[in-house]
Amino acid sequence: MRKKLLIGFMIFSIVSFLFALGDGVFLGVTVMSLGATIFTYYHEEIEKLEEKVSKGIMRQVDAKVMNLTIYILMVAFIIAIFFMDEPQISLIDAIYVVLGVVFGLRGLLIRNVYQEEIQDRSKVTAIRKTPSS
Repeated sequence: MRKKLLIGFMIFSIVSFLFALGDGVFLGVTVMSLGATIFTYYHEEIEKLEEKVSKGIMRQVDAKVMNLTIYILMVAFIIAIFFMDEPQISLIDAIYVVLGVVFGLRGLLIRNVYQEEIQDRSKVTAIRKTPSS
């Protein structure tokens, strides 16, 4: 039930994002809701694994997200300081967009690491003992 609800909310977020493109008023909020939905959906998937494995996945994802966020924010601040005289975007909309992108990135990284973990588990081979003659 919860998975269907998250998929429905993801579809609703995409549709509201398309409507917000024309108006622009709720664009930041829809990006935030879409990112949070992606993160929640894939976080639910890794909670099905063992606790030790899921904590390892989250540590990997958090390290990657922090590195990428720091680099992206550095580039964004350099562009904002040197190339934008008067920013046209309100601060709250910018915060919503940044949080939505970070949540979405975190969810997609969880998906990648989760898929690698599943593939590693499926590569386990059985060793057959042959009778010695």
